[in-house]
Amino acid sequence: MNANNHYSEERDDRVKETAEIFTPPWLINDMLDTLDYDFKNHDHTKTWLDPTGGSGNFLIELAKRGIRVHNLYTLELMPDNVETIKRRLREFYGDTDEVNYHLNRNIVQGDALTYHYEFWWHDDLMEESW
Repeated sequence: MNANNHYSEERDDRVKETAEIFTPPWLINDMLDTLDYDFKNHDHTKTWLDPTGGSGNFLIELAKRGIRVHNLYTLELMPDNVETIKRRLREFYGDTDEVNYHLNRNIVQGDALTYHYEFWWHDDLMEESW
């Protein structure tokens, strides 16, 4: 698997069928660099959503910039890509109970065009507010 975009030749047929595109890290970093956002002094209450997670390249680059695991969210259509995203984030943050808790809540398998965009933590907040 190519480390730059998590694409491999054995996935050619699937990529042709599904039109999956894996944004390379250099392009992600160019995009993030254009934001008017101070990653060195970032607000830990800000959340980041990648509505089409792919193999997690956007989330990994955000993690490298200091964004905490509990602030990262993604939706991904392909179940195996969801597992790839979780694996890569575990490798980055560590395989701890806390990391797995957030990954299981914030990394969701679903269709970005029809998803309701209420992640599981929303239910917990509603219960706590009552």
